[in-house]
Amino acid sequence: MKLNFFDVDKDYIKYLQNAEFDSRGFTCVPNMEYGNREQKFLCGIVLQINNFNYYVPVTSYKKKQLDNILIKFEDNPDNPIKGSLRFNYMIPVPDSCISVRIIKNEPSNTRRIFLNKQLRYIQSISDKIYKQAERTYRKVKENLYPEMKQYACDFDLLEEKCLEYERFKNMNIDEDMEL
Repeated sequence: MKLNFFDVDKDYIKYLQNAEFDSRGFTCVPNMEYGNREQKFLCGIVLQINNFNYYVPVTSYKKKQLDNILIKFEDNPDNPIKGSLRFNYMIPVPDSCISVRIIKNEPSNTRRIFLNKQLRYIQSISDKIYKQAERTYRKVKENLYPEMKQYACDFDLLEEKCLEYERFKNMNIDEDMEL
């Protein structure tokens, strides 16, 4: 499966954030909105596990850490790092809450060029991305690094909430159809 960029339903993100905050007192589910700045988006599907599709946020964060992969543009040796994929913040997303980001619809040519370069780089290292997603998922689920709990999404909780959101959404669709 070829990696791509995706936009996620904002209501779904808020639902996950609220659920994680209620459970933990904080959330690692990433914000997808920055007011009048460019909206965040996800890269995926980076992991398919337990019938869940996981997506990882694409961010402007440029510092190497254990659970991220830096996005580099080799054609700019003075400033090659252009962002990162932060696997400790990856989330499960149901198909009904995700849509492909259409790069050609971006408002500026500069932004389209930038996103195309990012996507090409990400696709060129897809094996590395899939392995990192599996490693991070396993580390969090198996509590291999207990200190990581405060810096990673609660994958068990988010999987439960992903299913719950889908059930709730389907119930509302069924009710609307009966009207």
